[in-house]
Amino acid sequence: MNVNGKGLLWLSPLAVAVTLAACGGNGSDRSLINSPGVAQGPSLLVMHNGSGNAGQIDRLNADLDVQGTFNADANEGIALDLLGNLYAANDSAGAPSTVQVLHQLAERTDGSAAVPTLDRSVAAPGSMTLKGIAIAHEAGLVMAANIGGNSVEVYGSAAGESATPLASTALSGNAWDLAYDEAADRLFLAMTNGTVIVVDDYVAGGFMSTPARVITPDTAGTVSNMHGIAYRADSDTLVVSDVGDAAVADDGRLYVISNASTANGTVTPVRTLAGPATKLGNPVDLVLDGNTVYIAEKSNDAILVYRNVFSGGSGDIAPNKVVDSIKPESLAIILEPELQPDLSDLDTTGTTFTGVAVTSNPPAAPGDPDVVVLDLDLGAMQRGFSTNQDRESLAFNQLGDAYITYDSGLAVINRLATDRDGEMFSVSRDRVIEGASTGLMAPKGFDVADSLGWVLVTDNGNSSVRVFGAQAGGDAAPLFTTSLSVAPWDLDYDPDSDQLFVALTDGTVAVFDSYSTARGSAGPDRVITPAEAGVAFAAPTNLHGIVYVAETDQLILSDVGSGANPTDGKLYVLDNGSTADGITDVTVNIDNGDNSTVGNTQLGNPVDIAFDGEHLYVAEKSQGMVLRFDNILDSAGGDVTPSQTWMQSSPESVSLIADYLGRAPE
Repeated sequence: MNVNGKGLLWLSPLAVAVTLAACGGNGSDRSLINSPGVAQGPSLLVMHNGSGNAGQIDRLNADLDVQGTFNADANEGIALDLLGNLYAANDSAGAPSTVQVLHQLAERTDGSAAVPTLDRSVAAPGSMTLKGIAIAHEAGLVMAANIGGNSVEVYGSAAGESATPLASTALSGNAWDLAYDEAADRLFLAMTNGTVIVVDDYVAGGFMSTPARVITPDTAGTVSNMHGIAYRADSDTLVVSDVGDAAVADDGRLYVISNASTANGTVTPVRTLAGPATKLGNPVDLVLDGNTVYIAEKSNDAILVYRNVFSGGSGDIAPNKVVDSIKPESLAIILEPELQPDLSDLDTTGTTFTGVAVTSNPPAAPGDPDVVVLDLDLGAMQRGFSTNQDRESLAFNQLGDAYITYDSGLAVINRLATDRDGEMFSVSRDRVIEGASTGLMAPKGFDVADSLGWVLVTDNGNSSVRVFGAQAGGDAAPLFTTSLSVAPWDLDYDPDSDQLFVALTDGTVAVFDSYSTARGSAGPDRVITPAEAGVAFAAPTNLHGIVYVAETDQLILSDVGSGANPTDGKLYVLDNGSTADGITDVTVNIDNGDNSTVGNTQLGNPVDIAFDGEHLYVAEKSQGMVLRFDNILDSAGGDVTPSQTWMQSSPESVSLIADYLGRAPE
């Protein structure tokens, strides 16, 4: 399968410590990933598909020793997304197949299995038997080879249990596996008739299979049946496995094909490996790590390793390493690039932003987009999207998917940060988390913690914070719930300090320390009451938006005052946010001093805020405006005029879009 679609996982130290806590583990195997002193090479995931181990996924260290096992429902091709979530094809229940999405699989405890609070199943109606899969990371697409259906099936990576195919590409024969070069928009298909089909402009061309080129290795045997395929773009080279006759355990071959993007017709591979020393019988899948290829050899129950596979002679050449593995079906490489900060945790200047997303509740007229993306200077609208829900708050994960709260649940919108202009919610790409098990009554603000794979939601109707698995779908229960004595509106979780800050509607802030482990079970560790000259602000006070600035240890807060008064909004900045307790004077108070007029501030009901390290964006609902206050931390306060404004019907939330969202792996 495609080296670019087979696996990427990055982990912060906090993620290593707490992901198992979310799954009920004790963290005893944390040191087994990237431990000091282990051999050079990647860690691998191996999906098995034998009569006694179908769905077993082994995690192997760099020595290819088994370090843990997970029991999946799926049993065929696997690929990891940029956050370490595993997508796995499942044909164990017959047609149609499904795609199982497993939360941060490499971090799950040994012997664990799928649970609905963390994992989801994506319907694949119309499919027969899905085999190999690849992920288009930037586009947010899952592409699957559909054996028996002569097609490639395409799904949105954020889709859920009600999914329908986004596209179905008809083929002249059956593909077993596929590799997708997203930078070039080129699809390579390993066909069971012994050829490789190459399709240019696959996504841009509307998922058509023609025009295409067909590559046929001239060193193939009498029976040729392509299975595993991987592409290395920098050298324009394909590595393809051939199982030959599936009933024969010694006729497998491996081809290295150069100039793969332009090759056509019958070609001579630069290298062909075959013969008894190779142990190639049914090499059903392979992955590339640099110049090293790892092969799932199913008939001979082994993982085969060839180093420097692109160079050397052809013939009956033994692999550099052979490791016993019963009926391996597919492989994925675990890589660990550094996780980027969540958007709510951007404290300093230097991040490149591409726009600011705003939800309207409701939009100006039926049919108008209820999510718009504006330029950073609030000078123009870039694009719009319609959720067709009573949308509330919006936040993005690093895949570029948007999580949007509405009256009874969460909607997850595939790649809204980077695409979807003029579109609307679609079950082909998007999903909801909704139902009695969620316990949600009136969800409002939330935060996405990518390192943990958590979505933290304030429930204004049930006075609580509910924490969901970021890959959950449908009627999923929260991982856990933190009860509150006062109705909350918004929150901000800081992963570095492991602190949760919750804006409460009585004008206070609840602070929870060690949140990922304590989970707020003993109530807030501190409650901050914003004040001036040692006196708490007079009622009505009603905090809504909240941002914790870790770099300066400050809190930025919005206060709507009375929800019925459209002119009494305020903004505060408060120092020592991580340790403040009780009555605490604010250092910045943006307020015209007259609750009967908005004054220059235009603040009436500032329901949400977003901070780019310097400037504060405000969703000002009662005035129908998006406001930007520049250099907010250094503001003198008072009746301050916003630096930039944009008229927007009933803005409910505001969220910045960073340029690293949805970025394809390099």
